Amino acid sequence: MADSPSPPPADSTPEPTARQERVFDRIWTQLPAQQNPTSSSWWFFILFPEGEDGFGPRQMMFSIAARVGDTIRVNDVTMPGMDLDRDVEDGVDEFEAISVGWDGDDERIDERIVNQPARATLSADGSIEAWTETPDGERRGSAIHAAEDRPLGLEAEFVGEKGSVAFEAWGDLDSPNTSPVQSMDMDTPLGGADVVAFRQMRFEGEFDLPAGTETLQGSCYFQRVCFNVPLYPWKWVWAVFPNGAAFSAIIPFVGPHVFREGYEFYESDALERATLPFRTSGFFSPADGSEVVRFDDITIEPVLEDDTAEVAPEADHADGDAHPDFVVEVSTDDGDFVEFTASTYGHARNHIDRPILGGRLESHWSYNEYLFEMTDLDGRVGGQHLSAETMGQAYGTLEYSTGLGL
Repeated sequence: MADSPSPPPADSTPEPTARQERVFDRIWTQLPAQQNPTSSSWWFFILFPEGEDGFGPRQMMFSIAARVGDTIRVNDVTMPGMDLDRDVEDGVDEFEAISVGWDGDDERIDERIVNQPARATLSADGSIEAWTETPDGERRGSAIHAAEDRPLGLEAEFVGEKGSVAFEAWGDLDSPNTSPVQSMDMDTPLGGADVVAFRQMRFEGEFDLPAGTETLQGSCYFQRVCFNVPLYPWKWVWAVFPNGAAFSAIIPFVGPHVFREGYEFYESDALERATLPFRTSGFFSPADGSEVVRFDDITIEPVLEDDTAEVAPEADHADGDAHPDFVVEVSTDDGDFVEFTASTYGHARNHIDRPILGGRLESHWSYNEYLFEMTDLDGRVGGQHLSAETMGQAYGTLEYSTGLGL
């Protein structure tokens, strides 16, 4: 692949700084003293295998997730929730969790490759494991470990009914985007959030999936997220260019979408866009490691096809025509800007339900992930013109979450 950065050998990565090590160590805790009845945690990877035109169109997501509650339902699987009053001793935290994963490209989506509840063990020594056995003795679940042979690297394994993966991910540690950073640290009497992001990693590993058995490598995004507030709606874009540059924008919002259940849309763009954003952020990270440009004004707007609202609930998730596209526009006060259409070609969904008010009601939150190719790209960042001709074909993931996880 032209201009594709090759994974560096293990001994070429610089020694991590003390700050990087402190942030990396936070991956192995969910800060139980800060948790409350609304808390949830997840550890997730988004993988972009190298393709002919860049990092895509194939994408994968694998995650370990947990949520406080007596009983919860994740992807229609009823399971115990995380016990808020559990004991955590010597840095070892045991709780109920679920491992999930999907794999897709512009022709198909394979969901529920992994969809396995298990009791998880999180250790401050550098691991989280969530394994169980099926009645016939098959191992199911997942594990993430600190890598043994790369500084601040991660080793991951996910095994489900429809396939298994084992891969290693690491960063160059030479910039904030290629190193672990604490992208959110908020703790208030009303709740908060703690997020560790490792945005631009490389991965390589073995994948035994419905699409086949392969050795793959490419670009990887990792986060450890601890939310101590209800799960609310947001729109988030992550896109990777063939030369390794990256774009990100996120818009948390409130609106009538908090009442949405299942996978559906309003019948007009105006209703679908009726949102109040808060704490928006976005950036463009150049491939050469130069200064990241952060954006002040951000919009991510869904564009509904005439029949999207009617066909989406019954649609094949690989049918791009059944799902909305999104128009993305960001800018700075200094005149830098990026505009494009996130043209979706696939969709995967995870959803969480939890009884509330003694079981009289149930809260619902949907985590929609759209696979997209970047079209109609136009922009200027740091004096560089951004277009398909200058940057190549970018692919990305767009999250559009709805509902309210009380």
